[in-house]
Amino acid sequence: MYTSSPKKDTMAVLVREAEGSPLFTDERFCRQLCVESPRYGIRVVVIPIPADLAVSSIRRGYVYHQKQWKNIRIPSLDLVMNRCLRPLSRGARQQLEMYLPLGCSLYQRSWSSALPGKWEVHRVLSRSTTLRGLLAPTSRARRPVPWEIWLARWPKGLFFKPASGTHGRNTFRLSRGETPSAWIVEGRTASNENFCITFHQAEDVSSWLESHQAVQKMIVQPYLELSHQGRAFDIRALVQKNGQGRWALTGCMVREGAEGSLTSNLHGGGNAYPAEAYLIERYGKVRTASLLLQIRHYAALIPPLLESRFGRLAELGLDFGADADGQLWLIEVNSKPGRTSFAEAQDEHMHALTYTQPLAYARYLLQQYVLADVSRPMKMPNSSSKAGLKRIPIPGG
Repeated sequence: MYTSSPKKDTMAVLVREAEGSPLFTDERFCRQLCVESPRYGIRVVVIPIPADLAVSSIRRGYVYHQKQWKNIRIPSLDLVMNRCLRPLSRGARQQLEMYLPLGCSLYQRSWSSALPGKWEVHRVLSRSTTLRGLLAPTSRARRPVPWEIWLARWPKGLFFKPASGTHGRNTFRLSRGETPSAWIVEGRTASNENFCITFHQAEDVSSWLESHQAVQKMIVQPYLELSHQGRAFDIRALVQKNGQGRWALTGCMVREGAEGSLTSNLHGGGNAYPAEAYLIERYGKVRTASLLLQIRHYAALIPPLLESRFGRLAELGLDFGADADGQLWLIEVNSKPGRTSFAEAQDEHMHALTYTQPLAYARYLLQQYVLADVSRPMKMPNSSSKAGLKRIPIPGG
């Protein structure tokens, strides 16, 4: 068992417990954080969160030492980065708070807040007149689902996705078949496998949607033709806070879905490409320059707007789509973005920023707030005069 003398500043990275070696998800990102963390005066401890706390408790973590993962007892924690895609249970939060300084809550010592479901995020963004035209029409799929009315309004089809889903799982398109009495549902299952069902009775479509909606809350949008040479693609813009607590656009990558896939998620078998070269092939240099300028503009507007509603954020994955005419759409915002697409980038500096910026921002938080004042919650960097941040005005926001 590995032991070491405790360091003053320790940041926990919470990930989901998994089978295999090591016994947790997101291993590559966690390893990169551990390797780079000494440069920032931080020790990183990875803490797997069990699926069932009634069976096992949160007592041990992992550190990366001499190119191996070593099991250790969880030390006192100064900061917590939560990479778990599902919300922590009350029991998990209570156990983790045992390792925080006395009187501190997990909320106070969190590296970043988490965004709520897609519907809540859409509602906040749609209040900005500047951003409204960037958003596809979106509705909650309440029961009974008025799919026939929606399909008459959007004849290219309807796109359903879970209000809190990830990686393209359980997403599907509903469209008309070749005959007036045929409807096709095609998408991805919970295990990210393709499926396609044809219905010949409207009642059967309604029943299927009802059963699907009963399992999890869904949102619905008009299906947008966001593809290139028959493959769905989107543009992932990663925005992160740096060592001065300011938002910066780390870079953009295109994620292209597998052939026949409705989504561009890499977990469904897609590939990643540098954004500029891919978009030039699709739209030409002039239109590509305009698209990338728009993305940079919106990447400056969206993070402060979401922070003002949902609390301090540290990084966001902004997923944009572009249709055949080159119109830009905001597809989704993720407060726990993956980095797989950036790992495939040809720009090593951009890839390095994806894991060094989180450490630089952690160092900033520890210097500015946590160690200086442990009795009160950390202030919002965007609203604190001590943070030294330049506010970004949001026209019409």
